[in-house]
Amino acid sequence: MPRWLAHLLVVLGWLFTPVLAWGASYAGLWLGAVVAARLSRPLVMLGVAALGAAIFGFAALAMWVRFMRRVPHLLSHHMAPRASEEHRAIAAAD
Repeated sequence: MPRWLAHLLVVLGWLFTPVLAWGASYAGLWLGAVVAARLSRPLVMLGVAALGAAIFGFAALAMWVRFMRRVPHLLSHHMAPRASEEHRAIAAAD
């Protein structure tokens, strides 16, 4: 695997985590807003929506961290080799 591709995979892996949390918090905000629409006080509505976003966002991050701890080999496959180890990695591939 070329070094630039390995670095690209590492960057995409790092970008996936905040996108996952953002998507989950957006879904939580939407669900919280649906529930909050039944309430009559605006500040309570905002609080319920924000609480839904926070719960979903943190739950998604907690599940992602738990998943990554269970499969550490997944991380090692996508890590770029250090410059000192690059020659060994190329020799091993041949």
